[in-house]
Amino acid sequence: MSRFRLSMGTSFVILAAVACPSRAIAQGAQTAALPNAQLALAQPRVDGMQQMRSEASLLISSGQYAAAAEVYKRLLQVGSNEASDRYWLGESLYHLSNFQQAAIAFEQAIQLNPKFPQAFVRLSETYIALHQKQKAAQTCTNGLNVVTDPYMKEQLSNLLKVAAYEEGRPGRTQQSHSVRMPAES
Repeated sequence: MSRFRLSMGTSFVILAAVACPSRAIAQGAQTAALPNAQLALAQPRVDGMQQMRSEASLLISSGQYAAAAEVYKRLLQVGSNEASDRYWLGESLYHLSNFQQAAIAFEQAIQLNPKFPQAFVRLSETYIALHQKQKAAQTCTNGLNVVTDPYMKEQLSNLLKVAAYEEGRPGRTQQSHSVRMPAES
């Protein structure tokens, strides 16, 4: 080992140079690479999925819901089993007014995570948009039984009132009222 002393103003830096045969470095690198190689086989899928989630999140925040939905669909195709991925797919589809497919995604999110408060809220809203008031009311009731967050409970209670109100309203019929204008003289 040799030491070098360099003067840099009032500070001194001491460097130590260690001579290592290149063969030992290569052997050390190979030994260290074995566990990393095994890890690398598993990592691309996880890293790739996380990268896709980040991309989709950026797309949603910029209002590009169709592109975000495509990224979330690809995530599911490569094997994501995350409730949040299904939720965000549903959220993207909801913003595209694709309520039927959004409902399926929210239902799947709840199946994977039965205490996912946002999924209960959004599924209820989706059923209301689909004019499926009974399903909306049932989803609200189910959510109220499992959700613990007070804000989410309040949202579900309000949606339950909306579903009940909409359910109790008589069917809308268009009545034509003829209005006669006074005759001009």
